[in-house]
Amino acid sequence: MTRVNLASQLISQRPRIWYLAVGGIETVHGAMGNLQELQKRVEKEHIRGALFDFRKLDGYDPQQDWEGFLRGLKAYTPHGLPLAWIAHSHGANAAQQLAQAAQKAGALSQFCLNWQAALMTVGLPKNTPDPLPDLTSPQGDDDVFLLD
Repeated sequence: MTRVNLASQLISQRPRIWYLAVGGIETVHGAMGNLQELQKRVEKEHIRGALFDFRKLDGYDPQQDWEGFLRGLKAYTPHGLPLAWIAHSHGANAAQQLAQAAQKAGALSQFCLNWQAALMTVGLPKNTPDPLPDLTSPQGDDDVFLLD
């Protein structure tokens, strides 16, 4: 499966929090593009935090230079910015590495296994709705097919 951004949107106006959901197989090129987007949004839209949602990510392309990417993370990570990295167990190791690299770069970065922990990391109320189910639910669930 190819890499796709399922969502890239503000999920809160006060504070301004950017939400990015990624699906498919992550590539260095795609990940770097997302970091550049983060930097642009900090500068132009004055976001105050970000949630990176990898719960629908199928994996990471092992043929790519992820070590180089982690080193380059420092150049694009705004110092002091709250960042939450959400993943289920299959993507947890890579998300933890990203969170740790962002922490070393000066971000208030935390790896999270669930939506509630991610909300706490970026300072949003616990009743903030999770956009992921709406992004991945099949449309027209009420259609009925009868098979013989």
